[in-house]
Amino acid sequence: MPVVVGRELPLVFREWHPGVPLAPGALGIPHPVGSRELVSQAILVPVNGFDALGYRLGYGGGFFDRTLAALAGSTVSIGVGYELARVDTVRPQSWDLPLDWLVTERGVYRRKALGLVMLGLAPGQDGSA
Repeated sequence: MPVVVGRELPLVFREWHPGVPLAPGALGIPHPVGSRELVSQAILVPVNGFDALGYRLGYGGGFFDRTLAALAGSTVSIGVGYELARVDTVRPQSWDLPLDWLVTERGVYRRKALGLVMLGLAPGQDGSA
């Protein structure tokens, strides 16, 4: 689970499973206490908005932006959001990195050279039940 360790620092990830105590952290979000820190091979990233190139809008704290920059090349970023959140452009800044994958209720996208490409529709999205 992600843990905020400082205002201008990347997130760290701590192991959680039933029995590991949680404590309120930044913004009241619970995080594991006393468990070991992990190096994530893949990170689920909240998406408040996204564009066709795979750039995302977050929730304004910059925590995931700093984390993705710190882990660039060593982790896979998987955005999770709603299709309704698609915008023409998020106007990415120099520090922004595009997502590797994006999952919405419509289906799964993967970032290719020219941007996000739909790999498969979710059940029922193609008109079938």
